[in-house]
Amino acid sequence: MSTFSKQVAEKVLKLLGNDRIEVLDKCNCLNYTYVLIGTGLGEFLGIAYTPAEDLRAGEVGVVPRVEELPELVVNLDSLVRALGIALINAISHYLVMREGFRLSQGDLKSEILRFVKPPCTACFVGSITPVAEALRGRCSVYQLERRSDLRHGSYPDVDAPLIIPRCDILVITGSAMVNNTIDQLLAMRRGGAVTVLSGPTAATYPSVLHGLGIDVIGSSLVKEPRSVIELLKLGAGYRLLDRKGLLFKYVSVRSTYNG
Repeated sequence: MSTFSKQVAEKVLKLLGNDRIEVLDKCNCLNYTYVLIGTGLGEFLGIAYTPAEDLRAGEVGVVPRVEELPELVVNLDSLVRALGIALINAISHYLVMREGFRLSQGDLKSEILRFVKPPCTACFVGSITPVAEALRGRCSVYQLERRSDLRHGSYPDVDAPLIIPRCDILVITGSAMVNNTIDQLLAMRRGGAVTVLSGPTAATYPSVLHGLGIDVIGSSLVKEPRSVIELLKLGAGYRLLDRKGLLFKYVSVRSTYNG
């Protein structure tokens, strides 16, 4: 059975067709991994979460190649998977421009209120505290976090089978595509639950994610590739990139969503 991430890679390649893409630069930086591509429409940068908690002595030096995309995202080395997802996001940005796809600018922190029908139960998988806080008082909110240093008042992710099936809203960070947990998380959701994929790692071409059952996407595209690269090399994270105005934040809703 093909994994969620592999299906994403295959569908993005199918959309890409025979267009020529060249990988110009790549790096597993401290907070985010990036892949810079050159296309007939210019340069595009894709970023993805660097899974520092899952590092191992693996295949150091694997160069991401477009034709090997489906294999990259299921590689046993998490850093290689991060490169694969970053490459998907770079190609997806190119596809957005090639197709003239209009993304609706917005921040999930405010947009998520559209999908709330109190009383409700919401589950957040990953460090999405600002969005989770927006729902407190309207829903019962549970947060699951894998990393103990980011957990604070959240539950460990091993409690997912006890929490996710009771939730009306399930919000998952795109990092679940990198750490290879997204398939298990989606399998636990209750029927009819609103499924949201969030964060800069979730910047896959929207129709691909919607076609795989994601109702809402809250992500971002990189505005100035070279400026972002220099900051990522210095250890920058999402908040700094956002504060400097280097990200175009958008929310995309599946056309068949009838919540």
